[in-house]
Amino acid sequence: MTQDKTKKKKPVPAEEAPRAGRHSAGKHSAGAVKRADPVKKPKKGVGPKKAVSTKKGRKRRKGAAKKPALTLRTILKRVGLSVLTLLILVLVGALGAGRVAFKGPSQSLGDLLTVSMLETSALKFVPRIYYNDAEMDAIIARNSVDSSVSETDTSMIVIAGPTPEPGSEAALSATPKPSNLLYSEDGIEIFDVEGATYNGWMMVVQDPSRVVTGVCRENFNSKPGLELYEIAERYGAVAAINGGGFSDSGGVGNGGMPTGLVIAGGEVLNKSGGSSDHNVVVGFNQDNVMIIGEMTSKQALDKGIRDALAFGPALVVNGEAARVKGSSSGLNPRTAIGQRADGAVLMLVIDGRQASSLGATYADLISVMLEYGAVNAINLDGGSSSLMYYRGEYLNKGVILTGSRKMPTGFVVK
Repeated sequence: MTQDKTKKKKPVPAEEAPRAGRHSAGKHSAGAVKRADPVKKPKKGVGPKKAVSTKKGRKRRKGAAKKPALTLRTILKRVGLSVLTLLILVLVGALGAGRVAFKGPSQSLGDLLTVSMLETSALKFVPRIYYNDAEMDAIIARNSVDSSVSETDTSMIVIAGPTPEPGSEAALSATPKPSNLLYSEDGIEIFDVEGATYNGWMMVVQDPSRVVTGVCRENFNSKPGLELYEIAERYGAVAAINGGGFSDSGGVGNGGMPTGLVIAGGEVLNKSGGSSDHNVVVGFNQDNVMIIGEMTSKQALDKGIRDALAFGPALVVNGEAARVKGSSSGLNPRTAIGQRADGAVLMLVIDGRQASSLGATYADLISVMLEYGAVNAINLDGGSSSLMYYRGEYLNKGVILTGSRKMPTGFVVK
């Protein structure tokens, strides 16, 4: 047996095998191994980033700046800053709107807002933001009431006889009552009063001898006054309205000290203390006739006045209405008292500073008083003091923000 001397060729590794191409296709057999394409290096900046896995990288991540934690102090600072910013924006907007309202094209609107705010305790400074002293004086002059009061002619009042008992033949034959009558009993009628800018109540007391001055105490001092219902209860009264003015510096008065003359049961309880705007006296003499005028305590007693308070201005004297210029004192809550020719006493209260009842002007009070037959009438303290009490409750809402106030005086119906 002969040995095959033919040497076997070693297989060429894949990487060393010649690349098949157009020049070598015929030189190699069909079974030749094709060389693999070399792996291309990625271009710089292309492809996935190499993950950092070193301790140095981990330390860098751990040492990165952290967001500071929100403390209560920080939160309060931010909230406070936001609120302050909002308040500034609101204030700027309000000042801008106020300038348009006060000093815009409508002088009558600016006058109305000014005189209305001047009667408030908390907002009387607002018009002075927009007007100087000379402008304020001009506005007040354009919107005022002639305060001159002539001597009351007592002969124009003739006290009628007693009111017929309810259900009696005389009462049943009387003229039918108007639709705005709310109550009618025991010689007292209460009517609903409405105007373009206000809602109110008119109380008619047939017997004027029942109307007297009510006080929180006989000796006035710095102690707080009483609410109107407490004054009424003190006298056992069925009805009452607020009365004269009182010391109320900055709108925080306690209602304990009246301003102006106060006479109750023929006794002088307070002689003076009122401003010139509140020195018009309204009282009832021994014949139960209402007298209105500027007078001292001695002059009042000489006229035989039994009960009196002071405020003003006079609205109707001897059947003649006071002369009103412009919007007088603007739209505000009001209280007034008057008397008809038959002696019946008229007590009027108007709500104000509310969405449903902005308030009334002096001209409005005059109109209502004349409509109900007033021969004499006068304005009493108003604003947040304006209240009407009847049989255990207030008929009007009063100024909602402040509620009922303590006061030194009122007119009560026994």
